Amino acid sequence: MFPAVRKARWNNFEMLKEAKSVKRMAYLIMRSLPESPTVRIHVAGDFYSQNYFDAWLEVCKQVPGKLFYAYTKSLTFWIARLDQIPKNLVLNASRGGKFDVLIDQYHLKCAEVVFSEQAARDKGLELDHDDSHAYKGTKSFGLLIHGAQPSGTEAAKALSALRAAGITGYSRNKPLGKA
Repeated sequence: MFPAVRKARWNNFEMLKEAKSVKRMAYLIMRSLPESPTVRIHVAGDFYSQNYFDAWLEVCKQVPGKLFYAYTKSLTFWIARLDQIPKNLVLNASRGGKFDVLIDQYHLKCAEVVFSEQAARDKGLELDHDDSHAYKGTKSFGLLIHGAQPSGTEAAKALSALRAAGITGYSRNKPLGKA
């Protein structure tokens, strides 16, 4: 949909793959950090290797004044470094992947996409409409279905129902009910 964005992301990915070492990857990441005090790692994408995950750990250690957070399905990389996660890195397991069993086994904080506010209530999950649960909270939470969904699927129908109710993505146009 956005060719320039796609090109930039693929360029970044290629540079990181070529870097190979944790030290070199961390250097490239450090050069591209925004000035913001809070940084979401990956708006799209995920940790693709243990070295890449470790590079982010190194970046977090080098910039202790910044808060970093990420959603991930790459739980094996996280589990391999459980005792090495810096205090300024908040990880959120994204439920719905092939390693979900690790979420419960290791009591990982997680985010679960739900199709409605009622579904979140039924699961005992507070909804996060602005990523604050992701970077500040310590408990697992829900996210309302968002983004593009395949036509005709239950997810697409749920997204249409939310939009009809004035709820779009992470935000909403009506007061939030308690979840």
